[in-house]
Amino acid sequence: MQMKLLRMTALNAAMLAGIAAIVSVPATERAEAAWCPELMQQYCVLSRDGVEYVAWTKTCFAREEGLRILHKGLCHGPPPVKH
Repeated sequence: MQMKLLRMTALNAAMLAGIAAIVSVPATERAEAAWCPELMQQYCVLSRDGVEYVAWTKTCFAREEGLRILHKGLCHGPPPVKH
């Protein structure tokens, strides 16, 4: 009987710890983590300085670095004109 009570107590404590870990991460971070693709891909990106170049990255990493993804693959043509 005591073993069963100990197991139930341990299981409940583990479940509460898991719930606390999930709740402590903001919802936006959980959503972004779930949304970010697993594999790095080649993208044509635009830096904050207006420089267009090819980067192997993930979309979530690019946003964190302040890059704007223009499209997948290589960049074609001249870079955009800054206004």
